Amino acid sequence: MSDTQTIELDFEHAYKELESIVERMEHGEQDLENSLSDFERGVALMKHCHSVLKEAEQKVEILVKDNDGLFNTEPFEENSQG
Repeated sequence: MSDTQTIELDFEHAYKELESIVERMEHGEQDLENSLSDFERGVALMKHCHSVLKEAEQKVEILVKDNDGLFNTEPFEENSQG
């Protein structure tokens, strides 16, 4: 599957494919060529999933009640405590 096809995958499908690759690799029954191919595909899927999550995080807004009792939105700010 090409990078363009990876970009078109939604998060759930990309994650499922990544899980499938990990499972195949954990069994260790593939030859080296297929393992390398799976590894490359897994890295591409992992980057795609990370990108999708990062984009979603940037879109998150939190509802906040102001002093007048009205709801406003403000951008999501990641908690700096880790």
